Amino acid sequence: MKFSLSLPLLRDLSSPDPFRETFELARIAEEVGFDTATIGHHHFLPGNMADPLTFLTAVAARTETLRVGTGIFQLPIHNPVRVAEQVATIDQISGGRISLGVGLGWWPLEYEVHGSTFGERGARMEEALEILRLVWQGEETAYEGRFWSFPELTVHPRPVQQPNPPLWVAGVADVAIDRAARLGDAWLCGPVQSISKAESMVGTYRAACDRHATTPEWILRRYAWIAPTRAGVEDGVLPAYVDGLMEHWRESVEDEEEKALFARIDAGEDVSAAEIADERLLWGSPDDVIAQIERYRARTGAEHVHAAFGAGLPGSGQASMGDFETQAAMIRLYGHEVITAFA
Repeated sequence: MKFSLSLPLLRDLSSPDPFRETFELARIAEEVGFDTATIGHHHFLPGNMADPLTFLTAVAARTETLRVGTGIFQLPIHNPVRVAEQVATIDQISGGRISLGVGLGWWPLEYEVHGSTFGERGARMEEALEILRLVWQGEETAYEGRFWSFPELTVHPRPVQQPNPPLWVAGVADVAIDRAARLGDAWLCGPVQSISKAESMVGTYRAACDRHATTPEWILRRYAWIAPTRAGVEDGVLPAYVDGLMEHWRESVEDEEEKALFARIDAGEDVSAAEIADERLLWGSPDDVIAQIERYRARTGAEHVHAAFGAGLPGSGQASMGDFETQAAMIRLYGHEVITAFA
């Protein structure tokens, strides 16, 4: 089983190496057995990374075996040929250790400012994914599309990974899941959907892979908080963390099950943080988290689990909860207790 994680952006602008704590977390993750570390992507939000590909170059240069990736990069906003060049550069620097996780995002302003159109985001994603494969896999290639056109050219540098750096495609709607099956190397599931919704979406993805004769690889994304005891999470952290997550989920909720949850809360029902977390987060003690992963594995067949410790708060100044010591402790505990349980 594979395990990956999101890197929190911890910065000290008074230091000559302001992101040293985030880089150190990547090295710790490498030491304790994580397969991949990812960075998210948002423009104009404090605590988020507007240029994750540049940042991943620095992470790759400071690690040896850890894969790096985006989770997610808003591909329809940007020129796909330029993205192909950037990712191929990181692929060479890292010796073939990058995956590009892509998604549509949820904020129209990011599209507007970069000359893209939010209402066209699905079609733009399709073209961009086609272009990435085209220019990574071939030389002297040309393209004529609705949004992008170019004469014969060869992207340099050439990627190390063949036939191309893996493309992880996110999405929860049926059309997005189908796109992942057709045009991706793997599908990113979650992170906010319940286990029952994840189970349903996995069925949709496998059916789409059958239709398109592709391999049904996928990654289960979950927000997470782990501590030595369940009480340490449930009493000390979970209510505030879930409240922060729910504030963001309101901005981007798409699924009917999530809408029903908000309707219960808005009607005045006292829905506990633990009830919300039980269906959607990895949380509690190592034994709790192991049991949760085993439940996901039994119901969905998950073989790659991505944990985002304290993440999912894009409007906050840090976009996640937990200082360096807290994050380092969670990464070590998860690696030593959870990852080893599935070795």
